[in-house]
Amino acid sequence: MANDSIIITGGTGFVGRHLIRELQERSSFSRVVSFDRIVDDIPAGATGYGVDITDSTTYAHLLREIQPDWVIHLAAVSSVGFSLTHPDITRTTNVFATEELMKNALAARSDTKFLIVSSADIYGISSPTAIPELLLSACHPSNPYAQSKFEMEQMVEEKYNEHCIRVRPFPHIGPGQRTGFVTADFSSQIAAIEKGKQAPEILVGNLEAKRDFTDVRDVVRAYRLLIEKGMFGEVYHIASGQAYSIQHVLDSLLAMSTSPITVQQDESRMRPSDTPVLIGAIDKITAETGWKPEIPLQTSLQDILNDWRTKD
Repeated sequence: MANDSIIITGGTGFVGRHLIRELQERSSFSRVVSFDRIVDDIPAGATGYGVDITDSTTYAHLLREIQPDWVIHLAAVSSVGFSLTHPDITRTTNVFATEELMKNALAARSDTKFLIVSSADIYGISSPTAIPELLLSACHPSNPYAQSKFEMEQMVEEKYNEHCIRVRPFPHIGPGQRTGFVTADFSSQIAAIEKGKQAPEILVGNLEAKRDFTDVRDVVRAYRLLIEKGMFGEVYHIASGQAYSIQHVLDSLLAMSTSPITVQQDESRMRPSDTPVLIGAIDKITAETGWKPEIPLQTSLQDILNDWRTKD
């Protein structure tokens, strides 16, 4: 990979910033480039371009100039909550913009390779045991976000499979994640309470659902290993292989707090489409790349809370 460039769409986002650091420290790409709306918040040494991923006129010329060897496509609507109120924007961004990006990248360089980020949300099923990577025909997406990722994968399979590695990450967490996601929501409230900026009460949604959480720093390591060792046309899970209830996550964070806090259920945070439990098998990615998650949940939660404690 020496002397080649890699583009990360959504490079200033939660995962993107961690991924840029991972590639800078552990890969041999000569140039790491971020495509995103914001260009002033990327790690030193990377190049940032302000683009609108839904408008190819903002980036087609850059693809011709950069001639990327790889594109890791992170840019997406990633919030289920947002998708419920804005399904059209979600579909446009996650499906049509992805296709336009791939078409333009291959026009600029015919051997460009892609790591396309989907989601385990496309399964729409509940399973107390770890499931393997399922065919799209076995998926039952239950919200607009999941449906958009499902349609994106259909498009990739039909048109670009030989150029792509697809990943279906299960929920990933870590320092730098914005609110709208459960561990960030809890941690931001705890930090605000500790600073006296919020009454000592946390608003919560469904605490019974169980989730397979992976630390974002393990996730980006998996992405790097897949572009080094993964097989084109294949789909890989990125998961921990075990699930924890949201109640367990909340209790763990409350135990780390320096303030007494009560818990209050908020009906607006309840989603009827919540999957009770879904766990991902990681045998495939482990066998082909050697990847396994290394950061325990308690470490992730402590790092997330500490990160929110540093914010104003």
